[in-house]
Amino acid sequence: MDSRLFVHWLPLFGFCAVIVHYFWFIHNHAINIAFWDDIYDFLNIVILTESAESAREAISELFRQYNDHRTAASRLLVYAIYWAEGELNFHTLTLFGNLALPLTLLLFFVTVRDEKYRWVFMLVAALLLLNLRYFPLVLHAQATFAYFYVFFYAFGCLIALHRVTPPKFVLAVFLGTLASYTFAAGVVVWMFGLVSLVHQQIVTRRITYHYSAMWLLATVIILALWRIGFSDASTDKILTILPDSLIEAPLYQQVLRYVSYFFVIMGSAFTDTSTVVAGVIGVAAFTVLTAVSIQSYRQEDIRLVLCCWFVVSSIAAVTAGRALWLPTELILTSRYTLLSVFLITALTLLLQKKCALVKISMIYLLVPLAGIYWAWANHHFQKSLDDLMQWRYSQYNNDIYSVLGKPQGESNEIVERAISSGIYKPPCKPFPQCRIEAK
Repeated sequence: MDSRLFVHWLPLFGFCAVIVHYFWFIHNHAINIAFWDDIYDFLNIVILTESAESAREAISELFRQYNDHRTAASRLLVYAIYWAEGELNFHTLTLFGNLALPLTLLLFFVTVRDEKYRWVFMLVAALLLLNLRYFPLVLHAQATFAYFYVFFYAFGCLIALHRVTPPKFVLAVFLGTLASYTFAAGVVVWMFGLVSLVHQQIVTRRITYHYSAMWLLATVIILALWRIGFSDASTDKILTILPDSLIEAPLYQQVLRYVSYFFVIMGSAFTDTSTVVAGVIGVAAFTVLTAVSIQSYRQEDIRLVLCCWFVVSSIAAVTAGRALWLPTELILTSRYTLLSVFLITALTLLLQKKCALVKISMIYLLVPLAGIYWAWANHHFQKSLDDLMQWRYSQYNNDIYSVLGKPQGESNEIVERAISSGIYKPPCKPFPQCRIEAK
């Protein structure tokens, strides 16, 4: 099994095949129909930018707050795609949004490129990451830009800081800024970037304190700009709709709810039926990550460790914002399962890289197990995704463009304005029957 065929060529072929299969699926199932956050975060912003009377006004629209997030990095990319294509096509945007996942895998490859079994590592990572476990996200354009790219930018930032040099430092600041202006969770990358630099300063003694000082200065500047004009109105609105039973619950019950919510999200990659199973897996993953982090403290390369903890911090952020009003059971069929998938993928890659025993046995065990998981996720969640898409077809065919927390008349008006101005050219109706008949 140590021959080049099994160690290099077959895993490389499998890695590429998984990526091709994933994008073949996305290409065949993505639709050019605006849905939920697509309407306000993309369609409306392009309308306002196009109708702006000055460059300053257009930039102001692109950097406008969206709910509790700053999404300017995604809007700029979307606007560039719109400018190149001549219209806002959500099939195209969905493909571009999903592109962040193989790009993230390439970042992972950077951390293991010197390993003999690097393509086996990457095949396992691709099987764990590129599947339908997080089905509510994969065909939703705005969600793919928010959820997928924040991890790509954040991981890129942390990986760039390894063995930092002035050019890599500048690149890390740039990627950290993009992460911050993609999704609210991205701002936490500045803390882990500081950890990376302090580690290189104190533990490995590769750099002086100047890098940490410059990083702190960049952090203060970017976060200050991020907060200018920011409103916490959406968070305050959520707090007003919490049931009295939760608000008045004893402190220990609220703490228990937060803790259980945190670990259920963390372990949700492997089940959609049992919060107990998810919670147990979450505790196990957290324990393993903590142990590996302690063991890695004096080692030079802590890139994957920091990536894992960034995902954990994102889980903590979701827990803080959702635990009191979103039932724990809904986690298992929600978009938040992506966080568990990212954590398990990065943690598995970290363990493969560190454990000699795993290196010896992985060809016999990890690849088949990851393959079984990939097949299960694609088969098991296909129906859930199909049901979601059927609902989206129905909404579109009945001229319903609903957005959670927004008046339907207002969101419908945005879509109509986009259509009348030529910004958005929706498909025929009734969809998808009309497209099938046209063929």
